[in-house]
Amino acid sequence: MDDAQIFITVASQSGYGAAAAATALAWARNRLSVGGVVPSRLYIFRGASNSSEGTGQTPSSPSRPRVLLAFASADAALSFAQASGIAAAPRLAALSIEQLLTALIQRPMITALLVADDGDSPHEAGLPAGLRIERAALLDQLQSAECRL
Repeated sequence: MDDAQIFITVASQSGYGAAAAATALAWARNRLSVGGVVPSRLYIFRGASNSSEGTGQTPSSPSRPRVLLAFASADAALSFAQASGIAAAPRLAALSIEQLLTALIQRPMITALLVADDGDSPHEAGLPAGLRIERAALLDQLQSAECRL
């Protein structure tokens, strides 16, 4: 099963139809491609317990909102880690956009996916500038696509 089908399956398990999930996935891909082509794989940080959800922050209570931070290249992710002092040897995972969006549906504590811009753009609240998809917006897209079908 490919990553798009996994996203559609998870959305279906959450109460949305397959067609609505495919429509929402197309919306998200289009949203992320506004700044250019989205690579087939994006890179996130993996915490020791995998509970920091790629933010580089120390683990805390599961109710704390999280942002899933992704980079277009491993070099960009490592450069950010070094500049931010995240860790001496950050561990990276390569995930598809569909896998990242699946995490948004499955994990309510992740409030947004942020795909960092390439380059040395200024950081806001410790995060790089980039394209952001809020979990609520993805769920709204699923719901509105469901209603249109």
